[in-house]
Amino acid sequence: MTTLLRQLKPAFRIESVFTTSNGVNITWKDSHQSFYHNLWLLDSCRCSSCFQRDTLSLNQGHDLLKMPLNPTPQEVKINREGNLDIVWGGEQTGHHSVFDASWLRVHCQKDPALKQRKKPQLWDASVSIPYFDYDQVMTDDGVFLSYLNKLVELGVAVIENAPNNEPSFRALVERVGPLRQRYHPTNVFTMDRKNALAQTIQHSYQLGRLRNHTDVTAYDIPTGIQYLQCTLYDNPDNDRQAYSTVVDGFKLAEVIKQENPYFFELLTTEYIPAGRRRLCVEEKLADTDTSARKYEWDAYRRNHLINLDENGDVYQVRYNHNTRIPLEVDFDKIEDLLAAYRRFSQLLQDPQYVAEFLLTPGQVLVVNNWRVLHGRTGIWGNSLQRSLLGTYLEEETFRCRRRILLGDKTGMSNLWLMGCSDRALEILADRYLENSSN
Repeated sequence: MTTLLRQLKPAFRIESVFTTSNGVNITWKDSHQSFYHNLWLLDSCRCSSCFQRDTLSLNQGHDLLKMPLNPTPQEVKINREGNLDIVWGGEQTGHHSVFDASWLRVHCQKDPALKQRKKPQLWDASVSIPYFDYDQVMTDDGVFLSYLNKLVELGVAVIENAPNNEPSFRALVERVGPLRQRYHPTNVFTMDRKNALAQTIQHSYQLGRLRNHTDVTAYDIPTGIQYLQCTLYDNPDNDRQAYSTVVDGFKLAEVIKQENPYFFELLTTEYIPAGRRRLCVEEKLADTDTSARKYEWDAYRRNHLINLDENGDVYQVRYNHNTRIPLEVDFDKIEDLLAAYRRFSQLLQDPQYVAEFLLTPGQVLVVNNWRVLHGRTGIWGNSLQRSLLGTYLEEETFRCRRRILLGDKTGMSNLWLMGCSDRALEILADRYLENSSN
């Protein structure tokens, strides 16, 4: 019989510790060295007096007003479990803190990788979009996490073999978390060109090509993840009508940054405002609704087309030409800003960057709406029959579910998982060596 032995990688095992006048130095088994300030350690204590296990939050015993700014340890050692064990002296005499070694390692301030997001994989038209089986995503947490990780890495995935009904579609989305609330009678919408009212108020229902875009750019916080399931595709003409298109907005941002840094600066600092005013809905009202008035929507938002985080990395792209409204820019910059905007628009149509494929019944296209722009090739006549189910998830909902799955993979207790950064959880989820032994 073969059993799997789980041993921590050297990076998560303490080799030795020694104290300084204001902190603790740790040498790890992989030779990395970390320093932890005494005040940081005391402030981070998770003993039962300082930290409440049930609510996973600071307890009343953690009193910052009474905490000394120069705490001194009485004893510092590595305990039997390989964790850092501190008995405090001075004003904190008798206070006992134990710190999980793996948790300490991912809080090392000398490791710059911990302060950065995992780098996304940029792609162009040659991308191999990952496909996942519906049943496996629904029943296997390992496959489920792999699918969510691919959305972080690429921003796009396809779920196949999905049942062609709304309850199953909703269940797939709710496997991650609650659907995002829409200004509509339902949070799941059906895109069908037989809906005559929808054709008058929504570009996505109309004839012609649907340009690549991100959704709801006029919201303060745009939707994070978009799901679109094909439930019907019947094309007697057998041509490339209504093929799905996706573009990596992060890739286009990088292209512009390399070819014209000034354009990149304009698109990250100047505003491209968006607006949307809609006083009716294309969907049937609920039986309890007496009118569509409560769904009226008039939104306005000043956006940067390309948004950067504190490290200068792109974290969000907002682009929808159909909802762009007059620019609010100094006239001495308007020519340059529109030239930069036009260049981004040109790249959106460049075959080098546009991945095109047919979404067939039973397939669900999932895109990160903060990164991937989506659209479709043209619809030219009434012979084509096509229907989609669609809905949204909040970015935070997606992120929380992935964090929970990563935490489960670490094997650590909630006491230490709470409050770890996304990058820390990614590292902790891979903290074990896997060796086989009879």
